[in-house]
Amino acid sequence: MISPNAQQAFNQMVIRAIQASPLVADGVQTDIATKPTRTCVQTKQVVLLTVSSYKFRLSFLIHFSPDEATYAHFSSVNKLASNTMKEIEFIDAISECGNICCGNLNRDLAHIFPHIGMSTPNIIDSRCITSLDKLGLGYLQHFEWDNPNGPQFGVSLFVNAFSELDFVGDFTQEESTGELEMF
Repeated sequence: MISPNAQQAFNQMVIRAIQASPLVADGVQTDIATKPTRTCVQTKQVVLLTVSSYKFRLSFLIHFSPDEATYAHFSSVNKLASNTMKEIEFIDAISECGNICCGNLNRDLAHIFPHIGMSTPNIIDSRCITSLDKLGLGYLQHFEWDNPNGPQFGVSLFVNAFSELDFVGDFTQEESTGELEMF
């Protein structure tokens, strides 16, 4: 039900979303690999967001561990001393990262699907994601990148199609950022 074109467009959108998010340190271009199964990233928790339209439901997951390297990463992103971030600040930071990442994806999808909505982030135990298979997945893809000196993140995309999905993403046009125009 989800064409190869649509799968490729989903993959490109997710990679763009990751590149433009706080998951990638200092906005450095990173080689993000697509994987059929999660391989190298072993994490304890997941930020879960959904994007829905009348044609599909997409679950967007960011895998992370609340360890020292991850705290240091988000402390740096939020311009805090690494040893001063409290747990609630960390949860807020990783949740906002999920919002940014999934919001980027949502914006790309909105060009194709005019009626679309996005959930708020939820933090769940990583063992819960095995239950997502029960939703009748039409497409599953994992995304990983190498960050040898930093925290380990991974992203998973689960898509349930309610009808035939066949589209191509157009990523050539840069979106306007709301510049003020004088007449």
